[in-house]
Amino acid sequence: MSTARDLPRQSNNQIRLGTVAVVDLARGLCRVQAGEIQTDFVPWFVPRAGAVIEWSAPSVGEQVLLLSPGGDVSGALALRGLYSNQFPAPSSSESEHLVRFPDGALIRYDHASHELVATLPGGGKAEVTADGGVTVNGPLTVNGDTTINGEANVSQTLTAATDVIGGGKSLKGHKHTGVQTGGGVSGPPQ
Repeated sequence: MSTARDLPRQSNNQIRLGTVAVVDLARGLCRVQAGEIQTDFVPWFVPRAGAVIEWSAPSVGEQVLLLSPGGDVSGALALRGLYSNQFPAPSSSESEHLVRFPDGALIRYDHASHELVATLPGGGKAEVTADGGVTVNGPLTVNGDTTINGEANVSQTLTAATDVIGGGKSLKGHKHTGVQTGGGVSGPPQ
């Protein structure tokens, strides 16, 4: 039972600034260092944890608010989302939503310029799995080699700046055998 002497301590412990000291990934818990106090393992807040669920582990050194109902840090919760010297704000734009990852990957949407950018570090890969199909509405530019493992259907003109090669035969540079004048049909391309 709390005494009158405990009230100032409990009041001071209700909301404290702290930093993540240790992360237990398997249990989804962390220890928080708040001044001279280090908590036991406590849960951290996430945006969603129901039928729709999100995962993003905190970083050691990440600044948090330690919320302790009744001033008892044994039942505390870590509220993340505070910039600090170790982890400063990654942008100063009012129109930008940005997620930056430790390996340099970046996802950024700027609602003023209507631009979505996803950048992966060197060697990074992206995969989209959609058994129902993927639709791109708008012009598409691919900078780099493209491999299609399946049928490709084009409903309008397909233009190639250099050449089209089918079955090892160049559309632009192939030759025909057995060419003759009149109504005859030439031999296959070589």
